[in-house]
Amino acid sequence: MPASQRNFNYSDYESDDGTTYCLKASAEAIAETETGAVSPCTSGIAYGRATKRRAPRFGIYRDPTTFRTVRYPFFTPTDYAAATVGTDTSSVFVPGLATAVTYTLVKKVPERVPSIIVGRQDADHA
Repeated sequence: MPASQRNFNYSDYESDDGTTYCLKASAEAIAETETGAVSPCTSGIAYGRATKRRAPRFGIYRDPTTFRTVRYPFFTPTDYAAATVGTDTSSVFVPGLATAVTYTLVKKVPERVPSIIVGRQDADHA
């Protein structure tokens, strides 16, 4: 039996402001989208690495038996809105097991985008 390894690919990610980026994700995460409308990356703009200030929206799924977790991105705002904590599930292949394990959505994490703070605009003193 061949070893199961995670495969990665780039897919279109629609930001909350409507900008489309190329987001790298596992093939399993791309296949698990709510709407199934994820397409191969065509925009050419890479999303880049997630940081504390900027990160894509994602869901945390947990196995109720072993408490293992996986994180899957929500590629569109529609996917994020359609996901329901506690009822949405994902079938995850775990190395060493013959069948997939059902993980349940336990948390939805919104997209993080840096904000700009405009400085004070004091009037000139004459």
